[in-house]
Amino acid sequence: MERDSKGLAVVIRSERVRENDRMLTLFSVPLGITKVISYGARKSIKCVRASLYTEGVFSLSRSRSALWSLKDIDVISTHGYLLEDLGKNMAAALFSDMVISGRDAGPELYSLYTGALDLLEFYDAESVVISFIAHYLRLAGLSGDYERCPVCQRIYGEDEVLGFSDAEGVAVCSECDTMSGSLILPPNARRFLARTLSLDIRESMDLRISPEQRHRIFRYMLRSLSLSFPGRLGSLEHGIWELDR
Repeated sequence: MERDSKGLAVVIRSERVRENDRMLTLFSVPLGITKVISYGARKSIKCVRASLYTEGVFSLSRSRSALWSLKDIDVISTHGYLLEDLGKNMAAALFSDMVISGRDAGPELYSLYTGALDLLEFYDAESVVISFIAHYLRLAGLSGDYERCPVCQRIYGEDEVLGFSDAEGVAVCSECDTMSGSLILPPNARRFLARTLSLDIRESMDLRISPEQRHRIFRYMLRSLSLSFPGRLGSLEHGIWELDR
């Protein structure tokens, strides 16, 4: 078993343990989702610090107890702006919850996650959240392409209103709807999401949509996410977004 490891990673969760230490959850392509202890992070000015959402090349050491500890870090970005804006901070927390709740830790998801953190510096949180959720659900196999029903495979009509299957956790045609039309996706919103998925997350930021329509799609994506990950996203259930509005 290797006693040392070094590689690209990002801090997706940071929790206090004992008086001066922190338990970091790293998202690393070579190591996956990994717990790492940062000793003395709250006390010594000489210790290595890695704040929440810090991305860099992490040097880790494994103890006899098989727990990784942080030795050093070559910082690429601290994403410090996320901690200064409540909406953007909550968006990043949601992204982290989704990554932790899923099983995939591959390079495509890593690029999507860190790309979304970068975009939050320059774009409104709602736009980034919509695109991240859409791309994440497709990577996780939890949505179709908004062009055909993922259950019956029928191609949607141009002006078809979509329903939702809470059994599958995906938007579906009206015939496969299991929620009696209580969660619908109008044609314009469906076409916007289909176009979003045809682009990478950075390119999707250039799509034009009214603030009102963007907000409606944003609310839809959050509601659908609560059905795709029931009871598993603390930032969604206890955050600043009220899904019943």
